[in-house]
Amino acid sequence: MRSVRRFDLYRKVPRDLSEPTVSGAAVSCCTLVFALYLFISEFVVFWQRHWESEMFIEQSKTEEKLQINLDITLPSLPCELLSFDAQDVMGSHEVDAHGNLFKDRLTSKGDVIAREEIQSSHYGASAGLTRHISWGYDNQDVDRIKKMIHSGEGCRVAGHVRVNKVPGNVHLSTYSHSYLFGSLYQETRNINITHTINHISFGTDEDIGYVKRHFEGTGIVSPLDGLTRVVAERKDTKSFADSAIFEYYAKVVPTTYVPLDKPPLHVYQFTANSNRIANQQMPSLYLRYDFSPVTVRYDEKQESLSHFLVQICAVVGGIFTVAGLVDSALHKGIVHLAKKAQIGKLG
Repeated sequence: MRSVRRFDLYRKVPRDLSEPTVSGAAVSCCTLVFALYLFISEFVVFWQRHWESEMFIEQSKTEEKLQINLDITLPSLPCELLSFDAQDVMGSHEVDAHGNLFKDRLTSKGDVIAREEIQSSHYGASAGLTRHISWGYDNQDVDRIKKMIHSGEGCRVAGHVRVNKVPGNVHLSTYSHSYLFGSLYQETRNINITHTINHISFGTDEDIGYVKRHFEGTGIVSPLDGLTRVVAERKDTKSFADSAIFEYYAKVVPTTYVPLDKPPLHVYQFTANSNRIANQQMPSLYLRYDFSPVTVRYDEKQESLSHFLVQICAVVGGIFTVAGLVDSALHKGIVHLAKKAQIGKLG
């Protein structure tokens, strides 16, 4: 056993050979408090999760679809005059595009009168790449539309539509009913494209909702929410003859979130700019979108247990080493001053 004891790096000093001091007690108390503070700080870091981001160019997939989520209120435009259309650079142009989209007829106070699903054109349509026309309204339909306009009826379009994952646009417009404007000349002076964007996003609602609830500060998935644009009434004519086309330009960035305890979430961040074009005949609202070739990936990370233990050992060892040096220097200083006081050289 005596040969084994030679390897002891932590040799013990008998208690009767050591002496407690007031300075040593003060240093020990400060050391324990500081060590406890650093331990709690390290534990909080170990327990918390954080995000690490990277950017890369993702290989595109052929025939991939993109879901666009919309919720837009138009308080001065009846649903009967609205159509929702989609167009992209590949030449695809769908008139009265539909996915899971609904029109809510609104009173002048914003109350819902009725809801109907947006479906393919009921009366038929002739569509090109730049314009399309619907037909089939009789005089009773025209009178019904006049009544809607005079009562101040509005419309809310909400839901989602799936489009090709290529640059394009979706738009709410009155183009499909432009041939009626001759019969509704007086009435159309009182309709306009004033609107409130309640929500616009790209991707599935479930993933977007989860990201907004749990990962705040990591991305911008719906920057247009709550935006209102108003077409002012002309003072000279008391009408909205100066209607407009509103265009929103979205630069879409594919984004992937990889949580520790959930399958990857695929959403789309985007930035948006807007433009207003004066137009006295065809009020409309365009959302033009383009895609960034760069994909952003967020990985959720948590400190490993081994790293936490290494940090604790470093904290404890460092604190007690420094505390020993401080105590030794303080003790030597006090002893030196005491010796000077004994021989009368302190002053």
